[in-house]
Amino acid sequence: MKTLLVSGYGVRLRFRRGLLIVESKNNKQEVPIADLEQVVIITSGVWFSSKVIRKLVEYGVDLVFLDSRGQPTGRVYPPFINKTIETRRSQYASYGTSRAVFAMRELVYGKISNQASVLRKYYYNTRLEEMREAYSKISELAIKAREIELPFENTREELRKIEAEAARIYWPHYALLVPRDLGFEGRDQDSTDPVNILLNYTYGILYSECWKALVLAGLDPYAGFIHVDRSGKPVLVFDFIEMFRFIADLTVLYLVRKGWRPSISNGLLDYGSRRRVIEAFLDFLDNTKVQYIDETPVSLRQVLKKSAYTLASYLRGEGLFEAFIYRW
Repeated sequence: MKTLLVSGYGVRLRFRRGLLIVESKNNKQEVPIADLEQVVIITSGVWFSSKVIRKLVEYGVDLVFLDSRGQPTGRVYPPFINKTIETRRSQYASYGTSRAVFAMRELVYGKISNQASVLRKYYYNTRLEEMREAYSKISELAIKAREIELPFENTREELRKIEAEAARIYWPHYALLVPRDLGFEGRDQDSTDPVNILLNYTYGILYSECWKALVLAGLDPYAGFIHVDRSGKPVLVFDFIEMFRFIADLTVLYLVRKGWRPSISNGLLDYGSRRRVIEAFLDFLDNTKVQYIDETPVSLRQVLKKSAYTLASYLRGEGLFEAFIYRW
């Protein structure tokens, strides 16, 4: 077990003799803390002591709190951060330079290429000719993004236009893959249809994973490149997550195409649906093996972490940053 999901009012967490104990009125679960990488609290009403927090930190376990929309509201993780001062000085110094331009192009190239990968994957499942045409057009836009040769601000503006153009192709074709009874007509984060609610929630979980990867790589999550700096907004996380949104997109497609339907109340997933989405997302993240930079196959979680470290190394001038492209 790598991730422990904890939910329910009145649930208690205790630590005893190397075990993390999860107790409710009618159930008791004992998990060796050494087997854990992460504990995710997905509801309010969970009780635990400072001793539990100290032990999680001591064993290097990430403790994450999610709100009802899947957004991380807080986290506690070990202070094992790589080359923080050197990395952040280089990160700040690179803003507006050719190094930042290259990083922006790669991140957007990765995002758009992975949108094409989602449609290509389902083209081979459905053999819909319009799906093939769509992923071909999106692939061309990805190459166009990678080949921009303009100053920093101009590059950022052009990349936004290309992203928008890719989205206009991607989401209508993604909608063709969603069962019609779900009423999904396209991406709208304010929509109350089940698929948009699921996407919002799953992006929230992915956001938490990206934040952790960037911070542990020594990067400042608030100092980005593509998204304009805003006080209190972790814009580097917004930049970085774009390359991995396909993980959430594929998780949601897998669930709804298998016939699963979420339970929703007042525009929010109920506790059981949240748990099902998180389990499916983490299963995909941890058990999907892919090739990354000519290495032996690794999990998508490892790719996410390695990408953050590679970005940090690149900004320090120690190597090349290369977008991750999902191939199955």
